[in-house]
Amino acid sequence: MLYELHVHSVHFIFRALARRLNIPMLKMDIKNAHWETRGVFVSSPQALKEQAFPTLLSGPFANMTVTEMRKYAWKNMTREKTLEFPSYRDFVCYKLGSEGCEFYWAMYATKRNYGEESTLFRYELNEASSNDSYDYYRPHGGLSDIISALERSAKRLGVKMHAREKVKAIHRRGNMFTVDTDNFTVSARKLIIAVPSTPFEEISGDVPGDIKRNAFFKAIFAKSGFKAVAVYSYPWWENITSLYNQTLKPFEVFFSAASCLVSIMPYR
Repeated sequence: MLYELHVHSVHFIFRALARRLNIPMLKMDIKNAHWETRGVFVSSPQALKEQAFPTLLSGPFANMTVTEMRKYAWKNMTREKTLEFPSYRDFVCYKLGSEGCEFYWAMYATKRNYGEESTLFRYELNEASSNDSYDYYRPHGGLSDIISALERSAKRLGVKMHAREKVKAIHRRGNMFTVDTDNFTVSARKLIIAVPSTPFEEISGDVPGDIKRNAFFKAIFAKSGFKAVAVYSYPWWENITSLYNQTLKPFEVFFSAASCLVSIMPYR
């Protein structure tokens, strides 16, 4: 059951790389199939509204889908206005009211996590992904296929690889860069740095110093999250869906705000 390992179809550069490296990609026809909350089990957003949130059937949101409610909440919002709502959840509840807010979160079984998401972050994320589609692709063997393909391609080109080496410092020496590790120093005309911001803080030298002083680097902040992958000997969620004469097929997502389960999608 792997849900987060996917690539949006809008990621043209990534998909071009996959084609160049001959990485087979599987289109994932993901469908939101079932919802469970407040003691009801339904198979459509409208049924969720009718049975679990009946007060929304009158008032401004009576004829709105959850997508339209979301657009309503963001209407006329600007970057500056988001600062009035530090918490994204508080923003949604203010715009949609208490029941509209609960309906919105129940749609995706979103629960309070260890750190509140900021409204400004969500606003900027919306701006950055405004042209995204909802088509998903993933390599047949998972994202490790990409790493393996890159490794094979690099080795064919004569690239030397050094694993398990801790980088201590990076310096610029004229037209060259030097990288110091615990065991040796290497030089190169070009350098690609792909390091998370926290361990990057520990690397010294004039090159990391320039990057750390850059406003874009300072704008990077941590987002709390918890992910886990579990493998079971049998599809236990069918004990829930079978109660309602339903089955959960591969690529169908079941959202539950009624238990510790958040969402589950069978994948084989």
